[in-house]
Amino acid sequence: MCVIEPPVDNAGFQQGKLVRRGKIPKGDSGRFYHWKDLNVGIDISIYGVVYHTVECDTFTEEYLRSQGIDPGDREQPPPDSYTQDRIAKLAVSKASSSSLRKSRPQEDPRRRFLEFDGMVLTFDATWNEDFYQIMYFLTDDTIAVKEMLRPNSGKDPNRMLLKKTKIPKNWTDLPVWYPSIYLERSDEEVVEYYCPMDLKVGETIFIFGRSFFLFDCDSFTRRYYHNMLGIEQPPRIYPSTSSYPPCHVSPHPKHCAPLSEKPKKEDVIRKIFNHPKKLRYLMSMLAVRPEDEGREFILEYSLSHGTIKINELGRKNSGRRAGCFLASMEIPKSHAKLENCDEEVPIYYTPRDFYIGAKINIFSHRFVITGADLFVMKYIEANQDKFPAELIQNMREYFNKSSVEDSKRAEDITEDDKVNILRHKEDDCLIPARKETESPPNAQKIISSLPEPQNLETNLCGKHERDRNTPKQITWADQVQVPCTLMSNI
Repeated sequence: MCVIEPPVDNAGFQQGKLVRRGKIPKGDSGRFYHWKDLNVGIDISIYGVVYHTVECDTFTEEYLRSQGIDPGDREQPPPDSYTQDRIAKLAVSKASSSSLRKSRPQEDPRRRFLEFDGMVLTFDATWNEDFYQIMYFLTDDTIAVKEMLRPNSGKDPNRMLLKKTKIPKNWTDLPVWYPSIYLERSDEEVVEYYCPMDLKVGETIFIFGRSFFLFDCDSFTRRYYHNMLGIEQPPRIYPSTSSYPPCHVSPHPKHCAPLSEKPKKEDVIRKIFNHPKKLRYLMSMLAVRPEDEGREFILEYSLSHGTIKINELGRKNSGRRAGCFLASMEIPKSHAKLENCDEEVPIYYTPRDFYIGAKINIFSHRFVITGADLFVMKYIEANQDKFPAELIQNMREYFNKSSVEDSKRAEDITEDDKVNILRHKEDDCLIPARKETESPPNAQKIISSLPEPQNLETNLCGKHERDRNTPKQITWADQVQVPCTLMSNI
């Protein structure tokens, strides 16, 4: 015989096989239980534990009847109040969750992605005297919390307090039967999640036990609530803390765009057509400090990307190295507000803003343009419809003036210098050349006489024979000739 107890979920005590298979003694008589001693409705004592039989299976009932034993009537086991209570609570919780799931609209996630991708409801909140941004993603109804660090706060640079996840309204409201110790919550256990209707300026929401006070939201959020939900968000509320955060500025410019607007695409035709073309301007810095006087820069405007790069020209004994002053990037000139939007959109510099004498502000550094490349004038003449008449006239006057100055410099060069200027290919520079017999105008003349050597058998060449006893007049440009006899004696 063996005794097995049917397992019950979460019973809290040992279940399964209680008595292993073997001969079980029947009381103190020394006899063992026989199958004839078993029937329905009797008590059986096994190792001090009394078991009451209430029912038998079909095979046992047929076998007993074949052996001439009448099995007793079936009995109902006594009800377990704890099990019945658990079954009742489980039925109620399943009924509520099923009704809630039926009330929730079953939407296609792909349609939500195409319609709400990139749309984020952003709220400014405070908790524990720190400031946070609560971002509600309309694509999948998830919420992320990012901390807004203040300067010199001493906190770690990890700003995300909570990654994207669905947040239940009451995260402690779980069914009694749910084992929350080792299992996470799912949609079947959570009754209700946060939705856009639950987020309003001036109210407090609870995110996993932390209370966040919403005191402001961005302009896109206000327009979404007004146009889509018909709700007007209250104005900004200043929290009662020692230091206030800056006004909310959305990091994504597309939040100010209409809901149906798509991200801006790159102009590939512009890149291909204007790939190698660059407009170069010479400019000087408007000195605020004495050490900045005389600093000159080259501004390069890329026609293919619309970016600006600034290189500084070197100057001796200035203490600064020549090189890149500003990497290639789009530089904002000013900001303009969109219609029905509080946020500002940057307006970038274009070639229409660059002319001789123009003053430009590049990240709080002020410059004035003093010159331009010849390609700038050619580009302006070829695209006159893109530039105002005043700018074209300004550039023409500059290049006409520079051409007149170049012609005056050319007239100052004499004809003899033009003839004597030779191009040296090795040095890649221009230097004037002189004849061997010609001396510089300011060269000092040196009188030299070579004394006749004594007691030497001289065998001079013809040239030295003629000039042996005559003084020779030489200059710095000449070389002193050495007699052949002296060279032979050496």
